[in-house]
Order: sequence, then structure tokens, then C-alpha cells
Amino acid sequence: MTSESGKKTTTVISCTTFETVKVSDPIVYYEADRAHIIYMSRKDNDRYGFYEDLVKDIREQVLSRREVEIFTHNAVVHRYSDMLRTVNDIIRDEKSKFGRFVDIYVNISSGSSEYAAAAMTACMMNPEAIPFTVRVKEHNIPLERFRELIDEGSPFGEAKSVYTPKMVETFNIEPPQEEYVRYLAFFASLDGRPYTNVTIMKMMDEADVWRYNPKEETKSKQSASNAFRRNVVEPLTEKGWLTSGRSKNRWEITPSGRAILDIFCDEEEMRSYKEIIESMRNVRASLCRSVCDSMNIPYDEGRL
Repeated sequence: MTSESGKKTTTVISCTTFETVKVSDPIVYYEADRAHIIYMSRKDNDRYGFYEDLVKDIREQVLSRREVEIFTHNAVVHRYSDMLRTVNDIIRDEKSKFGRFVDIYVNISSGSSEYAAAAMTACMMNPEAIPFTVRVKEHNIPLERFRELIDEGSPFGEAKSVYTPKMVETFNIEPPQEEYVRYLAFFASLDGRPYTNVTIMKMMDEADVWRYNPKEETKSKQSASNAFRRNVVEPLTEKGWLTSGRSKNRWEITPSGRAILDIFCDEEEMRSYKEIIESMRNVRASLCRSVCDSMNIPYDEGRL
């Protein structure tokens, strides 16, 4: 989707755990057309009503001064990986929808500290996104009444007014290459079961994740197995995402690899890989069972 007039859309991304004007004022200041507000609201949380009222107040503060399309996102705001995934997804969706005809501003002063760190990281991975901070100019709640007002369930933020937003300088961080994330997701879908490299290569080919192309390997005269090791296994192990298991033909995803999957891997993609692997495993089991029956020897599924 692009703008026929050439006019850019302005999007502001924020998070709130207690603040109101730290979120609403920058949205108005940047003359946003679209605003994304991340907050934590679960009906099993005893502060469910408080957070709902908080977002309602922010919405009213914004819409009373400017017409803005407001989107809300429920997420675990105190979990870094969730915050990075959420902010990164919002930025990616905005870029997908508007292409180069969008200015994306990310508020790193509102919300939890995990959100702030994740939002800054997301901006480094997406240079088009502009992070900004908002300093408190005047406090809305005297320190001695702070806890009292929280206990009363009052949806006032700590800040009463704020200074003009200030952009933050960043340096670029390259996100992991998509093909490596796909390879890692496929290994994770193996669920720790033992498979030879040849079998994994066949399953990857079936899932359209990676396939051996002799033409690309002609110069180095690599075999399919060597190509698989060099192009798939070695990059993942060198990055510290994948390691060989305790027994033969087993692969394990490291904590760093799990973190990569938590942030960058689509759950539907992982599910599709598991379905393909299970389907091929069933076919293989059926063939092995037939061979064992024809030879009148016991069939051992554990050795499959």
C-alpha cells in the first residue's frame, strides 16, 4: 500500500504500565495518523480494570486533540523477548502496509524497562524507525501520595506534563538472516529425535527450507552432505544457536537459539515443519514395518 499523493503516514508506537501523558502527548506532538499502544491486560490479573481505564484515558486525551487511528496490543510488558517481538512486528507491519510512505516514531520513555530496551533494539534493527525519549516536566502525583493513589486504583500517570520529545541517535544492528532462522526452526521441529544428515536434508527439501543445488557448488566440488554442513549446520553452530546432542545424530537448540526463535520465528511456520516431519516419519515407519514383516524380524520403532 502506497500513498498516491506522496504524503507520508505518521505512526507512533508506545507502551504504558502507569503513564498517560508520556504516551498521549508525543502522539499529538508528532501529528500521528496511527498510534500503537502496548499494555498488559489480562482478565485474570487483579489490575485488569486499572489497565483498561489507563488506556481509555490515553485514548480520550489523544482523540480530544487529534483524530488518530489507535491500535492496542496486549502483551507481557515485563518480558524482553515478548516486547522485542511485539515492537518488531508492529514496525514490520507498518512498513509492509505503507512502504516508504511512513514515518515511524518509537517512544522509549514510556512503559516497562524491558519494553524500553526492546524498543531501542528494534529501532537499531529497523533504521527507518526513529526512537525518542520524553522527560517529565512536572509530576502529577506528589511522592507522599503516590502509593495512596495506586491503592485507590486511580488511573493517573506519574507525569502531569512533559517536555518536547527528543530523538535518540542509534547505530544499526542487523537482524538474523531469515534463512538461518528457518534452518534453526526446522532443527527445533525435530524435537531432539535422532536423524542422519541425509534424512534431515530430505525433510528440509520436502519442506522447501533448504535443498542442495549442484550448480551452486560446482566450483568447490562439494558433495550434498558437505554443502549441507557448510551452508546449514556450520552457520548455526558458529552463531551458538545449535549444538550436537549427547547421542549420535541428535541436535539441540541452545538457549541463545531459543531466544532467536522466540523473537523471530513464526509459530505457524514451526507448526508446518512439525507436520511435514511427522508425515515423513510415518511414511518411513510404514516402510520399515513392511520390510521387517517381510523378513520376519521384530520392528523396533525406537530405532527409526
